[in-house]
This record gives sequence, C-alpha cells and structure tokens, in this order.
Amino acid sequence: MTVRKKLLFRALLLLLVLGEAAGAVYGQSDTLPHFPRDFVGDWAGQVTVYGPRGASQSVAMGLEIHPINDSTYTYVIIYGEDREAGARNYEIYRGPDGGHHWVCDEKNSLLLDGYYIGGIYQSIFTVMGSTIVTNLEHRGDHLWMTFQSYPEAAVRTTGGKEYEGEDIPPVQAYKVRSTNTARLYPVQR
Repeated sequence: MTVRKKLLFRALLLLLVLGEAAGAVYGQSDTLPHFPRDFVGDWAGQVTVYGPRGASQSVAMGLEIHPINDSTYTYVIIYGEDREAGARNYEIYRGPDGGHHWVCDEKNSLLLDGYYIGGIYQSIFTVMGSTIVTNLEHRGDHLWMTFQSYPEAAVRTTGGKEYEGEDIPPVQAYKVRSTNTARLYPVQR
C-alpha cells in the first residue's frame, strides 16, 4: 500500500471514530435550524424519482409538521394531488438518545428511528430486502428531502485480510437502485 493510500485509509478511520464521538454530544448547534421546531408548517413541491437511466417520474409531494405537544409532532407525508388518498399520517416523538433522536410512529406497529445531526434529519431502515436512507434538510426558504434505495445484500465485499503488512478490514459495497429528491416550499394559505 502506498504512503498516500495508507494516510487516506487512516484519515477515513479517524473520521469514522470522530463521527461516533460527535454522536455522543446531544446538543444542537445554534447556527443550524432546530429540528423539528424550525421545520413546522405545511410544505409542498415535487418528488422526482431517478434510476440508472435518469428521471423516471415526478409527482406532487407534501409534508406537514405541526406540534402536538413539547415532544410530539405530526409528520404527514402526502404523495399525489389527492390529499386524502395520498396522506401517510405519522407522528414523531423525542427518542431516548437525547434531543437529536426522534422516533417516527407510522401508527401501524412500525417505529422508525431518526437522528438530527449536522442540520439533517436522517433515518435508515430496511424493508423487504431494500435499505432506505432518508434525509430531510432545511435550506433557507425550502426543505430538501432525499430517499435512496439499495439492496440489503452487498454487491461485493473486499478487504478482510492482510495487505502489504497491514490488516485491512472487510468493506461491503452496495448498489444504489434509486434516488428520489424533493424540494418543498411553504404552502401559503
């Protein structure tokens, strides 16, 4: 392994360790929007689905976040023009890991954990063989939401052995199936 590759590998490991240490700090920065308080409101826009061949479809999307009490908020995602047919009526509430941890209750026995870190509310879950990564970020006058989907099984695993005198950990790589992006603006009532 070249000196540059060794330094790059060690820097990556250091970033992973520092990221874990930073996760132990539960406060939110004063310069970042506060989640979910600064995300409250009715938001609407378009979500576009991208696959390997580019954009495959675009549909209307809405997101409604409103306080129920100090630690619980509505979290309604709406797909399509028909609000009643397209609404997913969820709630989020403060999780046990501190102010950055929120649990999305889908009201059907499913609970999805999300974490507000670095100005992005993030949730990762696996369902029916696919892992879904969701991100929600407040960007000035709009919200930016992404969903990425990839198979639960890795495309390949490399490493996991000694290379030129250095133990290389195993690394799994995954195929990205799709990315959905949505820019949501406040709804003027």
